[in-house]
Amino acid sequence: MEIKKCARCGNFFETVNDVCNGCIPKDNKDVGKLKNFLNGYGYLAENMTRGEVSVNTGITLRNLNRFLQWNDFKAYNIPENLNIIVGEDVVIENVNNVGKNIKGNKKVLEKI
Repeated sequence: MEIKKCARCGNFFETVNDVCNGCIPKDNKDVGKLKNFLNGYGYLAENMTRGEVSVNTGITLRNLNRFLQWNDFKAYNIPENLNIIVGEDVVIENVNNVGKNIKGNKKVLEKI
């Protein structure tokens, strides 16, 4: 086995996993949250940014980005940001809806 840095907490550990033994239950919990969210919203989640998914699941962007690279989630194409068409010739590019909360319909747009 090799010494690795935990992708979640940053501690060094010796294992074949990407996270240390202390973080495995946290990862499992977050993966369960993400699966439930995606099962509930399906491919509508692809109309949300990663920031929105993070806000609505409570999963940090760092961990969400890591999970979305896994084979279990490769079918979902959740963008980091969206382009918004305001008018006929006006497009706001690279907008990240980091504060949109589905349950409360709260929207906060933040330009990157």
